[in-house]
Amino acid sequence: MRKRVIASAVLLSTSLLSGCNKWFAPEKAVFEKYNQRLANVLDVSASDVNDPPSITIPDKRELLQELPRLSLGLLESYQLRQCGLFNLLAEKNSQLGKIQDAFYDFDYQTSLLRTMNDCLTQFPLSDEESIKLNGLYDQKWHHLAVHLDNVLLTSDAMRKQLTGSSWLSHDSKDHVAHVRDAFLVFNEMYQTPYRTISRLPDITLVNYQEEIEKTRLVGRLYYTLVDASNWLRHTTQILEANQDRLQCGANRDSTQFRYLRNVFQSIYVAEVQPYMAYLDSTYQQLDGGISLIEQRMQAHGTSYGIEKAHEEFRQETMKHVQFWKGLFKRCGVKVGNR
Repeated sequence: MRKRVIASAVLLSTSLLSGCNKWFAPEKAVFEKYNQRLANVLDVSASDVNDPPSITIPDKRELLQELPRLSLGLLESYQLRQCGLFNLLAEKNSQLGKIQDAFYDFDYQTSLLRTMNDCLTQFPLSDEESIKLNGLYDQKWHHLAVHLDNVLLTSDAMRKQLTGSSWLSHDSKDHVAHVRDAFLVFNEMYQTPYRTISRLPDITLVNYQEEIEKTRLVGRLYYTLVDASNWLRHTTQILEANQDRLQCGANRDSTQFRYLRNVFQSIYVAEVQPYMAYLDSTYQQLDGGISLIEQRMQAHGTSYGIEKAHEEFRQETMKHVQFWKGLFKRCGVKVGNR
């Protein structure tokens, strides 16, 4: 007995030491525990599930759309100086303006559209000035969606948001609303009618940049959906492969079934199921932004894939639930009753 205790202690110490080299995810540990406990009851080996690859997106150079620089050639105009266009362009061409990132650049583009609109509608321009400025204003409107794509797909903040290699923590729930609101603004921007200044959202994208950059919600959600699906699939396979051995009903030794049912109640119902509901709820809250990302990726001839991962997650969840429903029906037990 003493030797067994010592061996167990050594094994535990080894596991803890090896685990120091990896990110510990308590959420993932619940799925591992669930799989291990079921395997123990069935007297079979627990599943060996490999970690999925990190969630990545194509390189910037594959998604970035270059736009031509437009020259007004009218800066000496007194009227254009009076309407604020000269100052705005001078600020953009300053040393600080030249190094601003995609978020700041997009906010500059919307400011430029508003200023151009003011110049055209509120200041007495000459015919030449009006024709030239109106043509540039038209081009800037056509470029707006391209600037948006560059923010959504190539900015450092969004690239961090869309990539991930760890499970989504319960603590992330406090950030979901902020990221959802940012995606709502993106959607509004894409849907702004051509040359309709009044429909441009008043809020700036820069206001959301820090939250988007530090949370990595979407990438971690994507990674978690994939890994959770893997664990559910393997766990269901263990149960299905051994269901014929499970005895229940009158005059049968249903000890193993009772143990199995206890694992279902104490781990799946109490721990696994609430976390899966959290994943699905997070996905639903971010659905507008997720759909937008998938659409814009497809427009560039590539794909993201989180929608497919979510569909597979739901399918594996349903298969797992259906197994338990079938087992409990065969054994005359209503789900939820102890």
